[in-house]
Amino acid sequence: MPNKQWHPAFVAAVREALKDAPPGEVEVIPEVALSSKPLGVDVLVVKKSEEIKLAHPIARFFRRYNLFEYKSPVDYLEGNDYDKGLALTYLYKALNHSDVALMDEFTLSFVSSTHPRALLTRMKQRGLEVGAGQPGPGIYAVAGTELRMQVVVLDELEDPKDSYMFAAFLTRREKRVRAGSLLLKKHLEDPADKDLEQLVDFALENELVEAQAIEEVWNMAQQMPVAEREKLVELFNRHPFAQEWGKRLMEQGLQRGIEQGLQRGEVKATRTAILDYLESRFDQRPASVEAALDTITDLERLKKLRREVFKAGTLEEALWAIAQATNGAGEY
Repeated sequence: MPNKQWHPAFVAAVREALKDAPPGEVEVIPEVALSSKPLGVDVLVVKKSEEIKLAHPIARFFRRYNLFEYKSPVDYLEGNDYDKGLALTYLYKALNHSDVALMDEFTLSFVSSTHPRALLTRMKQRGLEVGAGQPGPGIYAVAGTELRMQVVVLDELEDPKDSYMFAAFLTRREKRVRAGSLLLKKHLEDPADKDLEQLVDFALENELVEAQAIEEVWNMAQQMPVAEREKLVELFNRHPFAQEWGKRLMEQGLQRGIEQGLQRGEVKATRTAILDYLESRFDQRPASVEAALDTITDLERLKKLRREVFKAGTLEEALWAIAQATNGAGEY
């Protein structure tokens, strides 16, 4: 498995989360350097207009300059990350916006996959108020300083519409299935979207998509036009992990197709047997009966009807049995 580059994928996820912004009004800047040495902001989101309203819950408290301190699923936010986040935010402000007097144009978001108990404990020790579920599940509003802050726990986001872009970062299987399935669907709907492509490629390359999500999307694709299914096959073929699943699912689909084809053939043969019996026994093959039999697609129902017709002593009894089985379809 290749080394996971979590931060570029997180930047793509933030871009996808803010995709409803008008063109040119929101800028997402990765890894903003604050010195010549490795010291910088993980992600900076610049809102160029106060009037812009962003739908994603992580963006509802945004101001003009919005900084992110992010930890991957294999890392965690500890108590000292609170001090680091504050320091980077104030340093960014001092170096890049020294003319701004107040901090009300800046926000700081701490983001992790799992619940950052140590970070939240440190905030409470400093006398800050932490409100869970503000503005929704997985988001903790932090009050008590001049700097607007929030803590985002990706595993706790409830709605797949809010979490699909973070599917690869989720550690809870049931949520990763729902989010991963929606991510794949959105990529199929808009394969030209580079952020979606990057997120899907990252998830598949690193085997961070649940097999159930792949199967759900594959089953959905069977109802799509051939061109759409080909997109999914092409996507799977780019990644050995998905390629293996695609091969299995295609084999399963082929087997189901064979079974369905055999059943359709048996259904047709049973209808023909009933019609042939009417013709040989009563010298009748009414077109209305043929149309009525076409309304029955269940093989077991047809077999039961065949037995009843074969037991009929008269044409009227046979037609009555057919009428009962087809709810009176056709006129005899």
